[in-house]
Formats: sequence, C-alpha cells, structure tokens
Amino acid sequence: MAEGTVTAYDAEAGWGVVVPDDGGPHLRVHQVEILTHGYQVLERGERVAYAVGQDDDGPLATAVTPLGPILTEEELARLGLVPEPEPATVLPALPELPEPATFPMPVRVVIALVGLAALPCLVIGVIQVANGHEEWLPMLISGVIMLLVLERVPHERW
Repeated sequence: MAEGTVTAYDAEAGWGVVVPDDGGPHLRVHQVEILTHGYQVLERGERVAYAVGQDDDGPLATAVTPLGPILTEEELARLGLVPEPEPATVLPALPELPEPATFPMPVRVVIALVGLAALPCLVIGVIQVANGHEEWLPMLISGVIMLLVLERVPHERW
C-alpha cells in the first residue's frame, strides 16, 4: 500500500486530499474509504496508507488507514505541503441607503381603516352574492378595489 499525508479534509462534505510520499498526483479521499472504527474523519497533517483507485473524476485514495501521529503545521510547511493562501479580495463598501420616508400619521390611519373595511366588504359580499343576492355585488367589488389599492401602497412606508 502507498503512504501519504492528508493536506485537507472537510468533515462536513466528507472529502479530503492526500498527497503521496512518492510525489505522484494528489488523490481525493471520501469518508466511506476511511477504515477506522467510529466516526470516519481525517485530520490535516495525518499520515495514511491507502490503495489507489479511479472514478469518473480522477484518481481516488481507497482503503485509507490512518498510520500515526498528526503532523504539525510547521512539519507540513517543511515538507512543502502547505497550500498557498488565497488572495484576500476586498469588496467595495456599499453606499448607505436612506431609510424610506413613512407616511404621516393621518395617512397611515386612513390606510388602516381602508384595510379594516376591505375584509368585511369581501366576506359579506361573497356570502350574499353566493346566496343569490345580487344587490350585494357592489359591496364585493368595493372590497376587491380596496384591496387592490392597498396592494399598490408601498408597505415599507406604513
């Protein structure tokens, strides 16, 4: 079996990278290939033995067995197994957006009253028209119109 060092492992995703000691291509390793008892996870810097397999995405470490102590970051750096840091990207600051102006209190009261009146107009109008009382149709239509008007008012300004 070949031996190598784990240079990265994401326990949530269940995938990692093994760098072979013989300098071959880096191998992906999946948690189902880890031969340990209990929770199958590897640590960065851990020495492992493995067999080389292949899948659709390329070379894969199979039958992975942890070998011993985990290497420190200094030991990984000495072996050249520390990945290059990703360059920091600085995002431009977003401009401050002004708070939307609210309606004056009398307008907000009118909006609330229209909303309170729309619901009974709709409910009573639907019940009466459904029972054959067409004279209630204007009340049903006025309830629909009130709701359509309220829907057009920007809600963040209430």
